[in-house]
Amino acid sequence: MFWRAASLCLLLLAGCSAPTQDFNSEVVPIGNFRLGEIVPRAEAELTKGPFSRLASRGEWMDALDLAFNSRFSRFEGGSYYHLGITAAGYVLAKPGIPVIGAPKSILIFTVIVLEDHTGKILTEKPHQITVIEQLSGASFLGSGFTRRREEQLTDLAQQAARATENWLRTQPWFDGPDTIVELPNNLEPSVGESATQ
Repeated sequence: MFWRAASLCLLLLAGCSAPTQDFNSEVVPIGNFRLGEIVPRAEAELTKGPFSRLASRGEWMDALDLAFNSRFSRFEGGSYYHLGITAAGYVLAKPGIPVIGAPKSILIFTVIVLEDHTGKILTEKPHQITVIEQLSGASFLGSGFTRRREEQLTDLAQQAARATENWLRTQPWFDGPDTIVELPNNLEPSVGESATQ
């Protein structure tokens, strides 16, 4: 059932564009969202799908940390939110039979969102998202032929970050007042602070 659901997403996601293409355009705020912390995890029993190359829990956590920080550090809203990202299952495609049986790389992961100033977890339960590798003329034949394992992993992490942004934009959580207190740059340090400098 786990992988059947992932397979059904392939047709829906077949039109995905480069996961960082929008970095070249103006940043559109997500309400008052500003990234606090990214907490990347991988399930202790991380599921490796059939016909997949191997990637460790640590490799997934590092890739997700880099991809999510790169994407979400661009937003400068007035309230901090923390994101918990957990890799649950994946396929890093091996070479297959071109066109007929060329497997695609897939990542299944969950997201939780925590509001910093209240400490409230906004997601009633972890929200599950499935992403597929960026499709191109090469990956249409199967990225197992054309990409190294590390490239597949990086692409999926970037796709995961972009899919999470798209999902966050549909949520009602970021319309509240700003809660970050900005201190003036010329604020004089206290006596105690001055003494220690």
